[in-house]
Amino acid sequence: MHIALVSRAVFGLHGYGGMERHVLELARHLTRSGVRVTLVTMPPTRDSQWHEPGIELKIVESPRLPLRGIADRAINYPRWTQAAARVIAALPVDVVHIQGAGGYGYAQLLAKGVAHAPMIINPQGLEEFKTSFAKRAAYTPLNRASRYAAQYAAALIASDSLTVRDIPMYLNVSPDRVACIPNGIDVDAACNWVSIDVQRVLVQRLQLAQRQPLLLSVGRLEQNKGFSLMLDTLAQIRSNLPSKWQWLLVGEGPERQALEEKIRKHQFRDHVRLLGSVDDITLHNLYELATLFVHPTLFEGSSLVTLEAMCHARPLIGTNVGGIPDKIVRGANGYLIPPGDVEALGDKILLALRNSSKLGAMGAASYQIARERFDWRVVIHQTLGLYQYVTRVNAHQPQYLDVDASVAS
Repeated sequence: MHIALVSRAVFGLHGYGGMERHVLELARHLTRSGVRVTLVTMPPTRDSQWHEPGIELKIVESPRLPLRGIADRAINYPRWTQAAARVIAALPVDVVHIQGAGGYGYAQLLAKGVAHAPMIINPQGLEEFKTSFAKRAAYTPLNRASRYAAQYAAALIASDSLTVRDIPMYLNVSPDRVACIPNGIDVDAACNWVSIDVQRVLVQRLQLAQRQPLLLSVGRLEQNKGFSLMLDTLAQIRSNLPSKWQWLLVGEGPERQALEEKIRKHQFRDHVRLLGSVDDITLHNLYELATLFVHPTLFEGSSLVTLEAMCHARPLIGTNVGGIPDKIVRGANGYLIPPGDVEALGDKILLALRNSSKLGAMGAASYQIARERFDWRVVIHQTLGLYQYVTRVNAHQPQYLDVDASVAS
């Protein structure tokens, strides 16, 4: 089987987010399963040498209007999908698997009858549909392109149970065309980063020997991640926390200065550390050292960092958004709270710490859930099953809706 895997960004060539990591890991694990993978993406934005044996890489360039920010993505991205579609149509592929809003150009070719391989779309978090009214207006061309592409998809992948509901609502497709396949994680690879020697160095460098409990959060420092609310929560429950508590926050982003100011305001210098970006071995050993992983995000996609914490058998507190409710089983491996609810977040942190004797069992449950539901061995099996289904259906009765193809052209 030959798959064209299409994404605007891939880990190592572009950004470092969850979608970028998902695309690279999906390509790797498909290749290991004997699938021929051609990865189609935009020109790299980072200096990087491609060292991925077995994965064929096609970089597609396209003319760009001189735009930035949302306008760049809303206008130039659909144009890039048209250029990418011409490359894909020339490949002898069995399935075209597209991430995000990248299916617009290939859908146009399907509509014209000049492309024939069935298209599967994973729209990921659909954040362009869920943002503020002003941003949604700016994203209109991109959202129209996404809806158009969805009409020509043989199937759409929802990475969590909330997105199963969201895809029909936002993309105007029938629920029976949606398959729920989670973004995966390699549990064994995550555990292979663990090193007692690295942990000793971290304990010494960060002076963690007497710091208990140790709370950990990981994410880009942006307003929607809820880290500012976490500081407000810690200020509210401070008098009820053990005297040696510490919160470590891993990540970089535009909110760093605002967070630093709030740390000074609450006089948290001895209790809160912003560690910035760290390498993988440091990150995975920080998970091992943590007492509790806290993800106070206001909006989320699949949530790779939650899965990473689960691989390291950490108990969790997370918000009831995106893919997090699929990963936290209430009372078994952690606690769910409403997004933005400072009081609920504080209550659950204190509840977890008061029931410290249960944290080991909760962490073990996290690991078991990651292994049984989200390990790539499970996810690749589900993905290959979907590929086989759409190719079988496409061979006998290809059906595409006749809709207007004028979006963003």
